[in-house]
Amino acid sequence: MSRQPLRSATAFFLLTFSTAFLMTIGIRLTGWFTRSPEIPQNAMRDLGVAIMIGVAALAVGGAIRRMDAVELRSALIGAASVLLAIPTSYAAINHRWDASTTVVVSFSAVLLLTGLLVAITTRGEGDSAPIRTLDSE
Repeated sequence: MSRQPLRSATAFFLLTFSTAFLMTIGIRLTGWFTRSPEIPQNAMRDLGVAIMIGVAALAVGGAIRRMDAVELRSALIGAASVLLAIPTSYAAINHRWDASTTVVVSFSAVLLLTGLLVAITTRGEGDSAPIRTLDSE
C-alpha cells in the first residue's frame, strides 16, 4: 500500500481548510467590510490559539509534501468554494446582500481565478499520452 495518496489527501485538506479558515477569520476581524465582532477579553486567547492552529495546519500541509500543479489548483478551487458558500448561503437565508457579502465573494473569486489560472497554465499528465484502459494492457 502506497502512502503517497494519503499524504496527498492530507496535504490537500490541510491547505484548503487552513486557507478558508484563516481568510474567514481575517475578514471578520478587520472590521473593514463587516462589523467587527465584540470579543470578550477571555475569548481573545481562544481566538489566538485558533489562528495559531490555522497557521500550523497551513505549514504542516505545505511541509507534508510539495503539491504539483493539479493538486494546487484543486486546493485553491476547494478553498474558493468553501469561502463562496459561506456568504452566499447567508444571503440566501437572510435575503440580504451586504457589502461584507460582496467582499467575501470577491476574495473567493480571487482564489477561484488563481486556481483556474494554474489549471490553464499547466499541462496535465494525461494530456500527452493516450488513455490506457484495462483492455489495452
